[in-house]
Amino acid sequence: MDQSKYRIFELSARAVMSYAAQENGQWHFALDRAATEKCKRVSALHEQDGNALFFQIMCVVQGDDFSEPTDDRPIEGLSDVIFYMDFSGIFDRSSTLPRQQIRQEKARDMFRPEGVCLDLGSGMHRYLAFERSGSMSRQSKLSFLRADVYDQVRRRIQMDMTIGDCQLSKLYAYNGLMLSSGTRLDGIDIDKPHRVIVVDNPVVMTRGVPVVTVEDDGTQNSTRKYHRVERRMDIPITCFDGEGLISKQYAKVIDRALCGAVVHTSFQIRLPYIKGMVHQVDFQEILDLCGQTVIRDSWGQEHHVKDVDIILTKSMFKGFGWLKDSGMTWADYWDAFRRYRHALYITNVSKVKPETHTELNYQFLNTVSIREEEFRPRDLPDGWDHSPEEDERNWLTKQTEVAYYNFCANKTFQQEYFLRRMNRWGILPFRKNREHLLGEILRKNPRMIGEPIYQQELAGRAKQILKNYSLGRLIVAGDNRYLSGDLMDFLSYLLETLPQKKRNKAFYDVTKSLRFKTSAFYAPGAAYQHGDTCTLLRNPHIARNEELQLSSYDAKKEKRQMRHFYFRHLTDLVMVDSTMLAAERLGGADYDGDMVKTIADPILNECVRRNYEASRGSADDALSNEANIPLLMIPSATPLIRSAEDWEARFEVVRGTFSSRVGQICNAALDRSIIAYNENSDAEERKRLQNETEVLAILTGLEIDSAKSGIRPDLDEYLKTRRVRRTPFLQYKNLVDDAEETRRAWYEETHQQRIKAFFKKIDWDKVDSNLERLPYLALQLKKHTPAARARPARDHEIFTFAQQPDWKEHLDGEILAQISALLRDYEACLSRIRACRVEPSEKKRKSDIARILFARGQEELWDTDELYARLGSLPPERVAEIWTALNEAGWQFLREDERMQFLLTWLPEFEHLFDLFSDFRSGGYRVLSDLLFDIQQENEQQKKRQLHRPGDSAIFDDLMDAYLSKRNSQHYREAVSARCRQLMNRIVRPQTAVRYVEALGKRNLLWDLLLDALEPNVLEVRHAE
Repeated sequence: MDQSKYRIFELSARAVMSYAAQENGQWHFALDRAATEKCKRVSALHEQDGNALFFQIMCVVQGDDFSEPTDDRPIEGLSDVIFYMDFSGIFDRSSTLPRQQIRQEKARDMFRPEGVCLDLGSGMHRYLAFERSGSMSRQSKLSFLRADVYDQVRRRIQMDMTIGDCQLSKLYAYNGLMLSSGTRLDGIDIDKPHRVIVVDNPVVMTRGVPVVTVEDDGTQNSTRKYHRVERRMDIPITCFDGEGLISKQYAKVIDRALCGAVVHTSFQIRLPYIKGMVHQVDFQEILDLCGQTVIRDSWGQEHHVKDVDIILTKSMFKGFGWLKDSGMTWADYWDAFRRYRHALYITNVSKVKPETHTELNYQFLNTVSIREEEFRPRDLPDGWDHSPEEDERNWLTKQTEVAYYNFCANKTFQQEYFLRRMNRWGILPFRKNREHLLGEILRKNPRMIGEPIYQQELAGRAKQILKNYSLGRLIVAGDNRYLSGDLMDFLSYLLETLPQKKRNKAFYDVTKSLRFKTSAFYAPGAAYQHGDTCTLLRNPHIARNEELQLSSYDAKKEKRQMRHFYFRHLTDLVMVDSTMLAAERLGGADYDGDMVKTIADPILNECVRRNYEASRGSADDALSNEANIPLLMIPSATPLIRSAEDWEARFEVVRGTFSSRVGQICNAALDRSIIAYNENSDAEERKRLQNETEVLAILTGLEIDSAKSGIRPDLDEYLKTRRVRRTPFLQYKNLVDDAEETRRAWYEETHQQRIKAFFKKIDWDKVDSNLERLPYLALQLKKHTPAARARPARDHEIFTFAQQPDWKEHLDGEILAQISALLRDYEACLSRIRACRVEPSEKKRKSDIARILFARGQEELWDTDELYARLGSLPPERVAEIWTALNEAGWQFLREDERMQFLLTWLPEFEHLFDLFSDFRSGGYRVLSDLLFDIQQENEQQKKRQLHRPGDSAIFDDLMDAYLSKRNSQHYREAVSARCRQLMNRIVRPQTAVRYVEALGKRNLLWDLLLDALEPNVLEVRHAE
């Protein structure tokens, strides 16, 4: 089932603020259609995946008989009902600066009951600050909902529960679950009585755990200093936090509704106030064998096992307390579920096939105590003219270098790569699959490997591998799996009464007693080779304390093989014992869909092993809680309880979330950890920075929790006072990130110039950290690994029709002309679409204006966003006239009195800006010209983004209409190519068309337009030879 899409506009908060007007000490927002249009983020797609909230809003707007269309096109019904506001750059800066304080005051007033008034295309409407998902929070985005539907929608998503005073951060988080992208499943009778039940989570206590934690300064301030302490603690553990079970039969129902097949075994689900994972386990059969006929839920009600299909844990039901406080029952929940047409949403599923390899990242590499000969021996060549596999040694970067060499220089691998892809789906059901056709063509004539379609993919894969190498994403044996508790333990918890029958008692005893050791993990169907132990890792990873090494458990060696029989199909899970504190050690993970890397690489496992102080003991002892590296414990803070109706309190929660400094903390921790975990560093400095790294890892958790508690850690000590030199690796990573995320100003160096300067300024012989050397190693690998690039073959070497030199002379001239005209329009259409899809350039000279204002000490007097907004309100024709007049008058050479006369003539309505525009200090003559230049460029770009233009041919218009009416999941090139093919078929048969396209020198278009007709025209290799 395809994911639905909705047209949802995304606006820039800074742009909206530039139109704000102040009255009686309060900021008001009323933007007409033109102003609103200018506030739309130019780089945004203005499309969002379907979710439960959008469906609920559509039911309010269009009625409860609404159903999502199946034509795979964006649903337009919400484009003027809800929008997303991007608050980037508003809260993550110092609020001590006057201009920034004003911005935050404006942001605050957006949350008032008056809201913001905008025209998104259907007239002026009032919009109120609404909800945001977890991913939106990380991107500083918030939804705003039209005021006339606000109360109805809120009542529907809150399931008629009354929510008054509460922890607002949790309310935001749990309401935000409705914004999780997912596939809606109707017609599966999820609301059938007894089908879904909730049971309590078992809670166990682990005694005397060595921990590293922090204590605050004892004040009651909202910002507090913390210091590091070590102690032993008793830690309560909520077992199976965020996971439940789904019956074997009902999992098939879900999967068929989702994808039309039965291939998945774990599902990440969303229901109102419910989130988590459910795993397919035949609990009905197991409980029956154990003589258990009923299950008691969290309200004390009993349900017959045969009637139950989904068992949720209380930790999955986020609304449990609110439901109770509202005087409602579980039956009332399902009444509201039916009344408001809620449904089950699937947000993720298990992989169909286990992986054999996974990627490390720079954070993992940094904390392991890896030696140079294990990482990459010095005597290895910088690059490869033969496969690294010929070297019998093993080192950590080897598999990555093998992959790069194969895609870059291994001709045999390059051929086999496409042939393997052809065969991976089988032959008959996917006869016309693109990958199969490409493989079939290449198998028939290997000289086709020189065609750009093959060479570009090979080069692209090699380039990506090299980039990953430079950033620490090394390929190692292992996989990525969902973290889970031991599900046999889950089943054991459901067994409440001892059965009377002997047969049932035997199964009961086995189920109750069948445990693997606390220091083990169970990964059903692991496809990678592994030794006795594996390392589990999870992002984010800051300190060495967050590494976890466990022994591998083989369920096939059990006497009854019960675990293997009932769980062997769960090949995307890694199960751990709850009392091991595995989830807590992995950065505070839980079981609601968190992914962990299971690393089988022997080198990495040996390196992690060295980190354990008790590694001299036996394997199991070394991996116990007692012997493990101390757990990093985030102290809990008393949550702030506020009214859900208090708009100021809601604003404070959002501000706390959007001003998160997690990224800064992680970077500060990495700067320290590179020294702390480098054995070549000074021992005393290593110890000090290791302690600081551990503290920063804990402060990361406190920073995240500050949105819930209202208490933030004071980070000045680490981000300002005790700053550590920025490592070369992070410098390089920032350069790479900037190249992908930002567009340079016209006066700035290119990305390549910056990269070149970076490598030149560092003496790489003196860099002794393995992680730090990665960018240099990747550069050398590229330089010293010669690429084996094949060139396109000549026509007679690959086509049957080109065996005679004069083959082109036998073509029909009229058909050739028609095909030529069609291809000309086809290429022109694609070119225009590409031009219109290019992200419009941001205001290129905005930073110049800011620099001039700063040089004159006026950066707090004028807001550049407001300046652009004011002049941008002028009609495009008038902007062009003023720009022409400015140049003709020689604006930069005018005397002061002449400047004023010019402004009075051309910009009389902006008299309050005359002093700014006529002040030529510090290059100030550029302020007006830069503003006009950027605005005119923006207006010109709008013109160029018109897809249909006067003078276009009928064929061109036909092709462009195919793009405009394409399915949502369809690539623009695919849509236009399909229509072009239809038009070509009217001219000549597809197999014959191949020779006409080749005769016109347009072989590159064959792969888009005639791929399925190409193979019969391909010359078999034995004839080519």
